[in-house]
Amino acid sequence: MKHTTTYRQKDNGWQIIVSYKDTSGKWRQKSKQGFARKTDAKDAEAGLIEQIKKMPRPVDRGIAKLTLLDFCEHYIKNKKSITEGTARQYKQAVKSLQDVANKPMRQITFMDLQTAVSGWIMKPGTQKNYKSKLDVLFRAAVKPYGIISHNPVPDLEIERNRESTERLTLSERQFQRLLRICKTSSVQLAAEICYYAGLRRGELLALTWQDVSWKDMTITINKQLDMRKADKPDAEPKSKNSFRVIPVPFVLIRHLARYHDTQPLNINRRIFAMPYGIYGGLERTMKKIDSKFTPHCLRHTYATNLLAHGVDIRTVAALLGDSVRTVIKTYIHYTDEMRAAAAKDIEKIFAQNF
Repeated sequence: MKHTTTYRQKDNGWQIIVSYKDTSGKWRQKSKQGFARKTDAKDAEAGLIEQIKKMPRPVDRGIAKLTLLDFCEHYIKNKKSITEGTARQYKQAVKSLQDVANKPMRQITFMDLQTAVSGWIMKPGTQKNYKSKLDVLFRAAVKPYGIISHNPVPDLEIERNRESTERLTLSERQFQRLLRICKTSSVQLAAEICYYAGLRRGELLALTWQDVSWKDMTITINKQLDMRKADKPDAEPKSKNSFRVIPVPFVLIRHLARYHDTQPLNINRRIFAMPYGIYGGLERTMKKIDSKFTPHCLRHTYATNLLAHGVDIRTVAALLGDSVRTVIKTYIHYTDEMRAAAAKDIEKIFAQNF
């Protein structure tokens, strides 16, 4: 912070005056008086400068008028480390507040937020995530933007005891029907990759032919597609657990090879030349099977198929690129069945000793 300090005698004592340039470029002053000696005034300089640094920043008139939704867009645009998926979550959290999202941030009250949050009907985990995203936005609005003076989000009460909803999965019959009604071979292959390898959206769209090992029958996940960064669309995977090598069945390898031989090679060697168009096509096709289905249901189907066939949770977590804790929480209905089956096995094992 650019500043100058002066001292002068005033009212039978000494006064310290710090002149400083604020973030808008204007010179301002802050003073303190009543010191018996000049040295006492000099000793107070550091404390006065620290007070200035903690003072609210002048608010740009344009930013001051932003609605919550506009501020969210501004925050995302200026936060380079946010991935496309996280940016989408910020926007969804804001839009979940409905009318409050279009209200100027300076006019939003705690009651506005609490009323909107009380109407949430999504899963507890989603509620917690949305509250976390809103907390980040409102904290930023307090500091460094200085639009508001207080963050009301931590005081919001959300419903924590809603019944957990089961993840939607496809039966084998539904999956085969999905393949039959896919309009293009690209959409069909995208569906098969998600079904047989359990990939996330960004992981699927970033796949290149170098990620496929024909000999080992594996797919390597080491990146995801982030369309927010047009100059460098490939981003790191969601977490360190997301780096993984997934063994896939021969049927998928065969279909990948057939697609490779019939499609022109892209300059970036991606499997899908028009990734977002293909994902949109898959999304529309799945709605024809069930209006509640999304492509992410294929990932849930992959996980539940593994668990239902006795694959241990640690292995499932590794293949999904998730933590063991996340797998247990997400697929609790299957892990409950596994615990029940384990209880029966324990009874059989130890019963012979009595």
